[in-house]
Amino acid sequence: MSKDNSKFFKHKSDWAVIKDKLLKCYLKPYFQKLLKSNKSICYVDCFAGKGKFEDGKDGSPLIAIKVRDECLNLSKCCNKGNEIRLLFIEKNHIEELRQNISDYSTIYNSPDTKKGSFNNIISESIRKEKGQNVFLYIDPYGIKYLDMNLFKKLALYKFSSIEMLVNFNSFGFFRCACSYMKVDTSKDEAFGDLDELIEYAPISFKDIKNPEKLLNKVAGGDYWKNIVNDYKSHSIDGYQAEKRLSAEYKECLNKYFKYVLDIPIKLKPEQHPKYRMIHVCNHEDGCCLMARNMLNRKEELCVDVQRNGQLCLFDAPTSAEGNIVTREEVRKEVIESLPEINKSISKGKFLANLMTKSGIICDFKIIYGVLEELSGEGKLYIERIPPLTRTGKRSSFWEEKKGQQIILWRKQK
Repeated sequence: MSKDNSKFFKHKSDWAVIKDKLLKCYLKPYFQKLLKSNKSICYVDCFAGKGKFEDGKDGSPLIAIKVRDECLNLSKCCNKGNEIRLLFIEKNHIEELRQNISDYSTIYNSPDTKKGSFNNIISESIRKEKGQNVFLYIDPYGIKYLDMNLFKKLALYKFSSIEMLVNFNSFGFFRCACSYMKVDTSKDEAFGDLDELIEYAPISFKDIKNPEKLLNKVAGGDYWKNIVNDYKSHSIDGYQAEKRLSAEYKECLNKYFKYVLDIPIKLKPEQHPKYRMIHVCNHEDGCCLMARNMLNRKEELCVDVQRNGQLCLFDAPTSAEGNIVTREEVRKEVIESLPEINKSISKGKFLANLMTKSGIICDFKIIYGVLEELSGEGKLYIERIPPLTRTGKRSSFWEEKKGQQIILWRKQK
């Protein structure tokens, strides 16, 4: 990790472009959907930065303001039940942030800004949002600011809904864990180009009294020690270690949130992921909306960085090994999920459970085709409400529009 952070906000890096495009691409459908709930939305950028880069490109705060205003304009209603409140938390650059967002005029309520550490501010700031919708964008200046205990606490608050989009620098964490346990990673290609992922405040164990406690706090446990030991003994390589670490981290989040999506981020299709964006929520609609958004906007979420290359957000549709997912592999994942159906389940919950377990492995249409196939084989029953079309034909829809519903029934032995 680069130790010189003086140029952090001078130029918006390719990695920052990816993260913010991912955020922007999701915020619009998220705001539009939740505006119909007649409950307010509280959006929090937990590490807001300056709001704008010195090269003129918008940071995440300005992106959120513009998307918020666009959605409220489209909704044609801005009563209290349709309010979107914005909170930007920033410790180091609060004055620059306030100046940059003040330059952008808005006809709706002005964003609130608070100076200080996200970990110290967030709990008290959103406690008053009880019964409302809350979304946290957590793109920390360094992995040391992530705190699983805080996430657990937030999950217990009585919100109407809560979602988080978290940047987890998995390779960076594992390299730090190896450094603490005196395990050399300098010759491993898996860690060869991590300096591209500049952190504003990378971990320096010289300034930390109890590094092990910090690593446990970030990871949500000490499982990382076994992974480092297996890596040290050459039982696994660096890429396998990162996958295991990410899977364990995801499992920790899954203890507190029903649905957890792991979105591996990489620069080129042929590369391994370099870090993970993790989306968590407690309602199947949020999980499916994020997954569908990613699948529907692959082209939009790519940015040219060189004449013969593109930035690729995530490696779907691929298997855990990085191979293209075949229909048989999708079928296998779906069949393995069938025993989790307790007699019956809505289509949305089934998809959310499947993606939490297996990832965003393919287009939904492929999954629907597999379900139809399994229904024909008598392994499950697909109930559609209404069962008949207006012309009296048997319903065959998969997209649940107003008044439509799909329930999957597992055949009992």
